[in-house]
Amino acid sequence: MVVKRSYHHGDLRRALVLAAREILVERGPEGVSLRGAVAKVGASTAAPYRHFRDKDALLVAVALEGHAELQASLRGCGAGTVTALGHSYLGFALENPALYRLMAGAGIGDRAAHPELAEAHRETCAVLADRVGERDDPGGFAITLWCLLHGLSTLAIDGHVERGSVVAEAERSLAFLSDGTGVS
Repeated sequence: MVVKRSYHHGDLRRALVLAAREILVERGPEGVSLRGAVAKVGASTAAPYRHFRDKDALLVAVALEGHAELQASLRGCGAGTVTALGHSYLGFALENPALYRLMAGAGIGDRAAHPELAEAHRETCAVLADRVGERDDPGGFAITLWCLLHGLSTLAIDGHVERGSVVAEAERSLAFLSDGTGVS
């Protein structure tokens, strides 16, 4: 009798997410596939379906990881320091352009089918609101700040604002968001 051993990868879910991130950087969200991620980690073609029902589910897992990393970066800033928040946010987006675009929904088919992605966006905004310091409306300020930072990040990633000047543009824009006396 021949006993067939099952292949055990260890933490296959994590390995697939890491593989998908590598492919995302190399080829963009369109280039990510379950088959490609499986080939990268050396597992069987049936293995990923225990963890992800389809490509979108894998991309959402990658995007959620990105949100967690961005939130951790924002939490590491000094509370109430809008400039530090801006630098942290822009730094993350510019260092991880493919991941950042994915977090915003690029390449994910039916975003409504993944409420956890919308929740991650809300959590990121909540971290901003928590970090902006004493404001009359920290939630409203955080949304405004997020719009500004997302817009500048996207403009820089797309090449409409030079990466070298994006920080200066952010600081100039953030001065308008502070109390009008300059960047806080």
